[in-house]
Amino acid sequence: MRIFVSSSFEDLADYRAAAIRVLRQLGHEVVAMENMVAGASAPLNKVLEMVDRCEAYLGIFAWRYGYVPLAPGPTTRATGAAAFVPKVPDAVPGQTSITHYEYLRARQRALPILAFLLDERAPWPPASIDGHSPRGLQSDATRIRSLRAELQQERVISWFNSPSDLEARVASAVTMMGLSRQIDLQDAIGVGGGSGAQSVMDSAGYSVAQAIGQAQEGQCVFKIDLAEEWWSTRLYLLAALAERLTQVRRLMVVRSEPKASVLAKRLSFVGLIPTSTIIATLRSLHPQLVEFERWLLSQASLPDGRHEAAIEVMHKGWGPAFAGAAATANDAQEAERRAKHHVGAEHLRRWFGDAMLQQPIQIADINRATVVDLIRIVDYPSSCVPVLTQTRLPGSDEVKLNFEVIDKAALNMRLAQSYLVELKERARIA
Repeated sequence: MRIFVSSSFEDLADYRAAAIRVLRQLGHEVVAMENMVAGASAPLNKVLEMVDRCEAYLGIFAWRYGYVPLAPGPTTRATGAAAFVPKVPDAVPGQTSITHYEYLRARQRALPILAFLLDERAPWPPASIDGHSPRGLQSDATRIRSLRAELQQERVISWFNSPSDLEARVASAVTMMGLSRQIDLQDAIGVGGGSGAQSVMDSAGYSVAQAIGQAQEGQCVFKIDLAEEWWSTRLYLLAALAERLTQVRRLMVVRSEPKASVLAKRLSFVGLIPTSTIIATLRSLHPQLVEFERWLLSQASLPDGRHEAAIEVMHKGWGPAFAGAAATANDAQEAERRAKHHVGAEHLRRWFGDAMLQQPIQIADINRATVVDLIRIVDYPSSCVPVLTQTRLPGSDEVKLNFEVIDKAALNMRLAQSYLVELKERARIA
């Protein structure tokens, strides 16, 4: 893995050396200011290019904010004096240090970020603290304190108090980051409800057909939101089509509630339910569904496209199951309306009981997942694992909750491969 090492320079020379040494011992490629002759005065655009070439970022922070480059002036045609500097969100030219720029660029590029902060109780030379040294780059420690607070708010950070301590913590964090990179989060395809007073093909049916068409190979979960209106019959339809036309074998049920911010919703997890359980349970509630199943099983072949197949099923088999082959669409809709139950969280708990898993795994930062997190994922009683992650909204203290899933079989395969590669490397070294 190519890792960029960031910090202020002279005050953390021994710490940088310790971090770089252990990264190289672990077999990673290190990109750092040591690669450049000019050290801390390296052009900003070149530094940002170095960050862009990397796969992860490692930042070390003590009590210096670091060198602040001048804001670039206008480029003249004659000399081309001012180099182009990419725009970095939240950076202010002429006020943001190169070290801070590096972190903001890594955040902009969504790189895995490992941040290490000097323990506030650790002794530190006054000459290496902003505001305490006549050679200090800042007149006071306001900016470095603000940056340290920003890191603690946005990241899971590690504290260090000596070069050897930092070396051990870097080794542990980078090893875990390597394992965390094996975790492949998968978006659960959302399926709208919207039953209302319309026919199946004018409302939820199109949403179901669209989701069926979007399901790629390896997709394991569809997601429904109980903030929308859902009928028991439509829940069955989604499960039946998922089993017949896709590899999806679980439905994730959530409930969202609007918050004051238009960007975020209060999102709660209701449950994860096997499609086979949905089919078996709701079939017993609605005798009409037995007739639909007979019809579906009688269809030896369906169109090649999953979307088209789902539409054909709803056109030819769904309505007649409720109102007979000669019934109009309105008759079928009214017959389904009389048969259905509205779906709520309590209905699901009563219908599916222990078959509905009601606890997701919470991981604050998927890039810093711990060994305990991995064990919880591997031990989860489902082949698809619901995971609650958090995303801080730009320019706000508000956190957006996201429910995604992990294909546990694929994760186990990647972890096993990583383990075998490690054994091979150990044998080679021995």
